[in-house]
Amino acid sequence: MVVYVRMPKLTWTMEEGVVGEWHKKVGDHVQKGDVLCEIETEKSVDELKAPDSGILGKVLFQRGSVVKINEVIAMIAAPGEQLPEEVPTEIEEKPSESRPAEEPVKTAEVAVSEAEGSKVSPVARKLAEEHGVDLKQIQGTGPEGRIVKEDVLKVIEKAPQVKTVPLSRMREVIKNRLSVSMRNALHVPLTIEVDMTVAIRLIEESRSKMEQEHNVHATPTSVLVKAVAKALEVHPILNAKFANEQIEIPGEVNIGVAVALEDGLVVPVIHNANKKTLVQVAKEVLSLAEKARTEALSTEESTGGTFTISNLGMFGIDLFAPIINPPESAILGVGRIAKKATVTNDEIVPRSMMTLTLVFDHRIMDGAVAARFLQTLKENLERSAELFHG
Repeated sequence: MVVYVRMPKLTWTMEEGVVGEWHKKVGDHVQKGDVLCEIETEKSVDELKAPDSGILGKVLFQRGSVVKINEVIAMIAAPGEQLPEEVPTEIEEKPSESRPAEEPVKTAEVAVSEAEGSKVSPVARKLAEEHGVDLKQIQGTGPEGRIVKEDVLKVIEKAPQVKTVPLSRMREVIKNRLSVSMRNALHVPLTIEVDMTVAIRLIEESRSKMEQEHNVHATPTSVLVKAVAKALEVHPILNAKFANEQIEIPGEVNIGVAVALEDGLVVPVIHNANKKTLVQVAKEVLSLAEKARTEALSTEESTGGTFTISNLGMFGIDLFAPIINPPESAILGVGRIAKKATVTNDEIVPRSMMTLTLVFDHRIMDGAVAARFLQTLKENLERSAELFHG
């Protein structure tokens, strides 16, 4: 029996994936669990494994193809088994729900796709996307009114030369997720200043020893992750999410740390951060940030977060209020650490100060609850010795 290999849904926001490198070729014998190819999403690169054993009989999408979830991308058959002429494009509820597999395209202008009621050649579509041309405003001159390359070129020549950049898959996901958050969550910001003088001193004093013994050193981010995790143990409502008109408080404390990329950001997650030492947290922060920048995060490493930290201090930002990462109930905006004149024991002394802005969902908690969390977090950071030995 032929086994259809489909584009998997790897995250709850995923609508399509990109086929990466194929590890098997047509005609290869595969065992159940063998890696067939890589699947790239907006957040990670994952391995697609064979659901059954047999011969890889057909590959419908090559590397670089954008494929909707559940669409068939390959077929596995028993040795000598005849492949069907038709393959289903969605999960079947009855045998009739299928469509003919597409034949290989000989030239880019032969294949057409339906868009807004018009037929558009792939070359014309790509050209329109690159130049921001609205295909709905073009009357096609190709066969049966198809929009072809020349139709798009005529519009481009007449239009003012304004550069437009189409949304990447990552920007599209960010737009959709955060729009949902702004529509649903009731965002309220609270700001507090934290004295990081002791924390910075402890980071510098421990650097040599930690590098020698563990090949890593603490950073303000790793100290912050550990401090937040301990504060969430005291105030678990900040770790909650709003789902099905109920407040759900998970048993895990999983801290997401936003990492800026060239065309967006990803949020790798440190799972069970409250149960890890500062050395373990520091190693994960470093490793996950590197994976994020090289697009090597797995789905597990970029999902399951219960609270997010977003730091713009390295850009000289003092204060900002980020948007809550759904379905979480709060997010922490971190500003730069800067020397400021402060009053201690009636004397003006320089201290290393940092501004934290907590944005919380008013559906889940009130301001007093969120304020107490910030007080606990401030105490954790200003008594940083406990974080280094806990």
